[in-house]
Amino acid sequence: MLEKAGYRENYELLRELFPGRATVTTVEAAEAMGADVRTIRAAIELVRDPLPSCKIGEKKVVIPIPALARWMCGK
Repeated sequence: MLEKAGYRENYELLRELFPGRATVTTVEAAEAMGADVRTIRAAIELVRDPLPSCKIGEKKVVIPIPALARWMCGK
């Protein structure tokens, strides 16, 4: 599968911001994107093209860095 345009740049930026991490929280994703955390949470709930995430326990949600980088590229 081909990478979306901008994926590599987004991935490298996220790796610099979060070294040694595999995932980020919704708050960290919002900060990295300059968005409100409510926007990130709404993006996770989208029916079409949702922001991929993993629920940990009852409340904690994390976003894999590669998935966030890919999602940041849009369509």
